[in-house]
Amino acid sequence: MKLLLILPPLAQMNSPYPSTAYLAGYLRHQGYAVDQVDLSLELTLKLFSRDGLSRINKNLAEKSKKNPAIRFFVEAFDDYLATIEPTIRFLQGKDPTLALRICQRSLLPEGPRFLPLAEHPELLDVFGSMGTQDQAKYLASLYLDDIADVIRDGIDSNFAFSRYAESLASSQASFEPLRAKLEGDPHSLIK
Repeated sequence: MKLLLILPPLAQMNSPYPSTAYLAGYLRHQGYAVDQVDLSLELTLKLFSRDGLSRINKNLAEKSKKNPAIRFFVEAFDDYLATIEPTIRFLQGKDPTLALRICQRSLLPEGPRFLPLAEHPELLDVFGSMGTQDQAKYLASLYLDDIADVIRDGIDSNFAFSRYAESLASSQASFEPLRAKLEGDPHSLIK
């Protein structure tokens, strides 16, 4: 018998969710053939791509463009398009050479999430001279947080990296409230 374990979308997008990996290991030890699919990762990679950013930009409501994060995103959109896929490759460990360019602070567009660094540049000193990769990951995460803020403030108020529509999903006997929310939102990118 072959089994397929599926991690649903929007389950802990900010870090790997180990449940299916643990279960797969146990089932393999019991002699089962097991495959895994991480729909959360697939959705994240789809959203944080050139096509995904284009969809985000297209779906921003005109009234939301008064929000500082969204206004910055719209103004720097070409820079976001040029940097999103290399940044994701870097965060996946596929292009570690990008770390130095990210740390020089001239590659990524720096939206509102970077403001604390403008006020307190010494915050980056905690990484020390040997922490280039970690510092670059931190800066890249601020960049992704800026994009997540645009999605949350301009398209889907429930969007977040660590949870999605938590109040719709907790202690529900069915997926009906979440389905109704998604079907009722013409701008939702989560379809």
